[in-house]
Parts: sequence; structure tokens; C-alpha cells
Amino acid sequence: KGKKKEKNKIKKHQRVNVEEEEEEEDDDDNDDSYDAVDMELLASLLLVFNPRIHISCSENIDPVILKELTDCCNEQSTKWGFLTTPQKWDYDVIPQIKVQSQPTYGDNIYDTACEAARSGHLVRLKTILKHRRVNINDIFDEHGHTPLHLAIHHKHWNIVRYCIDRGAWIDIRGGAVDASILQTPLESLIEKMESKEDSKEVTDICKQILQERTVYSRKQIEYAIDYVKDKLIDGGGISKAIDTKSYESFLQEGATFLLGVNQTDLHKILIDNNFGKEKRFDGGWFATAFLMYRIFLLFEICVQLKREGKQCIGLPTNTTASQVYEKGIKELQVQLTTYWDHITVTKLSKYPDLIEDWSCNVVKRLMSFKPKSSNNECCELSLVVGHKGHCIYLSLCKTPNLILVRIDNRWLDTVPNGISHTRKIDNNHELIQPYLAAYFPYDDSSINQNKEWLKKYIAKVTKLRNDKKKDSMEYLYCDKTCPREGISPLIVKEWPYRPIQTDANNCYLRSHNFGYRIRLGDTFYQWFRDQECKSFVFNRSHYNTALDRQKSDHGSTVKGDKNKSKGVNMSNTSSLVPDHKGLMKLLSEQLKVQYRDVRAGIAVEQSLVAMAAIQTIQKGARFRREDTCTYFDLRLDSKERSDFFQCYNSQFPNLIRKVKEISPYWVRFYFDTFVFVSEVVPSLPPYSRF
Repeated sequence: KGKKKEKNKIKKHQRVNVEEEEEEEDDDDNDDSYDAVDMELLASLLLVFNPRIHISCSENIDPVILKELTDCCNEQSTKWGFLTTPQKWDYDVIPQIKVQSQPTYGDNIYDTACEAARSGHLVRLKTILKHRRVNINDIFDEHGHTPLHLAIHHKHWNIVRYCIDRGAWIDIRGGAVDASILQTPLESLIEKMESKEDSKEVTDICKQILQERTVYSRKQIEYAIDYVKDKLIDGGGISKAIDTKSYESFLQEGATFLLGVNQTDLHKILIDNNFGKEKRFDGGWFATAFLMYRIFLLFEICVQLKREGKQCIGLPTNTTASQVYEKGIKELQVQLTTYWDHITVTKLSKYPDLIEDWSCNVVKRLMSFKPKSSNNECCELSLVVGHKGHCIYLSLCKTPNLILVRIDNRWLDTVPNGISHTRKIDNNHELIQPYLAAYFPYDDSSINQNKEWLKKYIAKVTKLRNDKKKDSMEYLYCDKTCPREGISPLIVKEWPYRPIQTDANNCYLRSHNFGYRIRLGDTFYQWFRDQECKSFVFNRSHYNTALDRQKSDHGSTVKGDKNKSKGVNMSNTSSLVPDHKGLMKLLSEQLKVQYRDVRAGIAVEQSLVAMAAIQTIQKGARFRREDTCTYFDLRLDSKERSDFFQCYNSQFPNLIRKVKEISPYWVRFYFDTFVFVSEVVPSLPPYSRF
């Protein structure tokens, strides 16, 4: 029977030690519900020791304590299928707890863990993770919600903190618990901050998440790659007979896990909105779509390398498939980190203090890199910055002995006076290198001072990104406190020279190629670029399919010579814009609402203001199509009008044609219809009623 613990000893949080723990104990057992849940843990361990244990006590034990322990034992016995009343002992039939050594998704242990997070049962979640050897990042419910997502939604902040401390993935989206919109844990918290829910607690947890951000997990990437690979080959390594459509679908399924979008939205970006390789990413502030596109292409290449293995042909000279695959995985980590950092700071635009927390974490991540001195390795983080719709990348590099701050920009019109990129002439063409803004050693006495400078520098250029004033570029290039300590690093001489850019067109691609080429090296870079062009997303039939679909949906025709239909004629794309009725039908499909909610409701207007982080109910709002313009009458005050204009003008510079003040409460925005249909509509998430 064993000796019973008295009440004063139980309150000291002493646990029954069945075996020595292999992991360190966590520090968050101080919550108010600890006594009760610790009693449940004691009951569970007693039943594991003896499924038919009988509990009694001496007179000096509090009967309330005994009843609580007995009730816990009976409740757990019922769940495990044990007897709850004393019976004659049968030594030949002793019930056992059935435990699978390697449980799979959907097994009861995962459902139990999700239920513990949902109900606020911290110790039960701890017990599963520790005693059942379950990794917190292997737990999802049937809707794709992680314990961290569930705990945030139900406001169990002690569990939220515990999940973060256990290393729960932060850059992962699950379906919102009460909506169809995909959200990261941080996006869910920002939504609660905007609605003033537990603002102090939520803000503190936002800070904790930002402080714990890491470079995008290699395990997440390989999980997605293996998911697709296992769909394409059998257990014996033999390729399955997969048709083209299924192959494309499997690739998109795997990429959605990394990019945090649903498959329909990803398909629209890759296929439906594909108007040709050269024109897809013209000038404008829309980095997210480009990064999704490039990450998908790189992901597809890595899947092919993993699928074909040693049988892969056409590799760069004197390389193996594993070497090329390793290059691709590391580059995916960099680009996915850039992608999720961009999404993060976009969400933090209204919270400058949180941007500073994020910038501190960026420096922490940079300093945690361990480049190999044997091959003079350089590790990088790349951040999206810019000016007036022109996309630039700020690359933070760590070599075996230096920190470098590099500006990847090829449009010299944006460079402040007195600043010059290194140049050279090649075949009568002027070429430039990226700009080295700062450098300093990280093993000398001034490192702490330089780290503080870097934190403030990153925070400020992030807050100023896409600013229309010259201050943003002057600070980016000319910060007077920029440290330049020691001898100019030799690695700079190896940076590539590229043609000067004369406008903002394709700025996402051109500026991004600087860092892409530097990280991979010329040989690997050219090979990966060649493989990109072989992707199914550049298949001309996909363009024709998307074109035919739009023509059949909206009754449009492509003017001009029939032979031109085999190519891409951008001058005729305006003929693809639907009439007002067709536009409403298109919006109904995109927002996943009834047609009447678009025609007579406020689904469209509410979705538009929500993208600008405005929550004002748009009762009475409306929109109309007029020739090449579509105007929206919106209910916005002066500050909201400014926020709305800045949001859409920064992401879609050619969208807003003019603004008309109607009254102190109403304003009319005139949108270019083609830009609205081709760029804004595909970016609208499914509508969620407030």
C-alpha cells in the first residue's frame, strides 16, 4: 500500500519518482491548478504501478485528501478500462496499459495532448511529452491545429509559454479555430491585441515569441520534402506511376506546409496568375508573392534531388546529388527565414516596440551562426527593406571572424548622393557590386557596442521600409555611426558584378539574385536557375488553361492575331477584366461567400479594410465598376483613410487612381480595375464575419 503523503508535503510539489528523468524539469509548475493536477499525476503513476491498487489511510491523514486521490484514481481507471471497485484478485488476468512504441498521427495520445492544450491541463500535456517521449512539433489535431494554436485561442497563457519554451514551431500556420483563415501563433496574438483581449499578457507573450524566433527549421523543410517523396516512390525506392496532375498536386501540398497558405491560394499564385516569366513581378511592393514563388521552385528542385538520389543526372561538374541537395536545403532555410521575417514585421507595423524586440532577436540569430573556418564559410540572414515600392534586401553575414552588413540593390537612382557601389565595365556595360554598409569583428572588446548599433539599425530601416521620403535610403546607406572596423574583408572581392537597374521593374527578382548568387556560388547558382525554368509552373499549357478559364468565366476574348495566343501579349490583358457582374462573381468565389453577400452585403468592403488592419464595420459601404475604374465608398475616419491608402499604395502602387472625400465619415477610393482583379483579388483571404 505504501506510505501516504500528508497535505503539507503535497503542497511542496513533491512528485513520485518512478525512474530518473532523462530531461530537465521545467520551471512553470507554479500555476494555481498545480495541486489538483499533481494529484492526478500521482493517481496515474499509482495505477501504472498497480492497476488494482487499493487505497486506505491512517487517522492522521486528511479525509479530503484521500477522497481527492481516490476520485482521481477512479476517473483514470475508467479512462483506461480498469476496474473501479475492489474484486477478488485474479493473478492470471492483470490489466495492462497498451502503449505503442511509435504512435502515428491520429492515435489517442495526440488527441489527448491536443485536448490538454485546449482545456488548459498543463500537467497532463507535460506528462505526455515527457513520459511518452512525444515531440511537441509532432502533435496536430485533425484540423491542423498545434497545441500552441489551441492554447492561444483558448487563452491558456501558461500552456502557451510552456509550448514556446519546449521549442514549438512558431512559423507555422494552422486553420483558425473558429474560421477558415490560416494564422501563425503570432498572427493570432496580434489579432487579440487589436481587440484588446488580455492586452498585457498577450503583449508579453508576443515578446517571448519574437525573442525565441530561430532560423527556419531544417526539420520542417525535410518533413515537407519527405512527405512529397513518399507520395512519389514506394518503400523499395521504386518510383510510383504518378500522372502529371497528381505530381503537381503533391508538390503544392508539401509547399503549403512551409508557406502557410492553402493549396487553392498557392495554385493561383503559381498557375492562374501566370502571365509570363518576364512580366510577373514588375515594379511595386509585393514581395510576399515573389518569395512564395521562388521558394516553391527551390522546393520542387530539392524534392527531385531527394527522389532521384544517386540516379540524378545533369548535376554541376564534380558534384554529387547529396552536395547539391545540401546547398538547396540551406538556401531554403535562408529564403524561408526571409519570408517569415517579412510576414512578421508586416504584422508588427503598428507596434514599434515589438519591432525592436524582433530586431534584437535578429542579431541574436546572427551571432548564433557558427561558420566553418576551414572553407571560409559565410552564413546569412536576409531582410526585406526598400523605398517607394522598390524592393531591396539587407543581408547580414557572419564569416569566421567578421560581421558584415550588405545592401543588395541594383537601382542606382535610389542610392543617396555621395554613396557609390563598386563598379566595373564589361563589354561596354556598366556593372555594380552589392554595397558593404558596415563590418566589424565579433571577438573584440567593442562587440557589445556594435551589437547595440546593429539592433537599432535593423529596427529603424525596418520601420522606414517602403517610406516615400529620402530619409529611409539615407539611413540605410549613410548611417553616420556605421562601424567599419579593421581591414576591409577579402570576401567582398568575390561578390558578383551585375548590370545596373534603370527602374523598379522586377526589383524583387533582381535584388534577390545578388544574395542568391553569393550564397550558392556561380556554379550552383546557374544550375539552380536552369532547373527553375524546367518547373511545371512555366509550362505554357498552364497559361493557356488559366486564360481559357478566365475567358469562359467572364465572357472576354483576346483580341489580335490568333497565332499570338501561343505566347503572352501583355497589351491585351485588359480584355480579360470582367464586367461588374463578372467581378462580383469572381469576388464571391475568392471570398468563399454567397453571391448576394457581394452584391447586397459588405463582404468585399469589410475584407478590403481588414487587409489594412482596420476593424470599422462598413455598414452602408458599396462599390461600382466604371469603365477602367472600380470605386469603393468606405466608412473611414481621417487616420483610417491614411492607413488604408498607405497599405494599398505600398503593396499595389498602380492600384489607386484618385481619392475623393465625401464627408467626415465617408471616402471614395478609385481603383484601377485591371490591377484590382489581377493583383488585389487573388490576395484577399476567405471572408470571416466579425
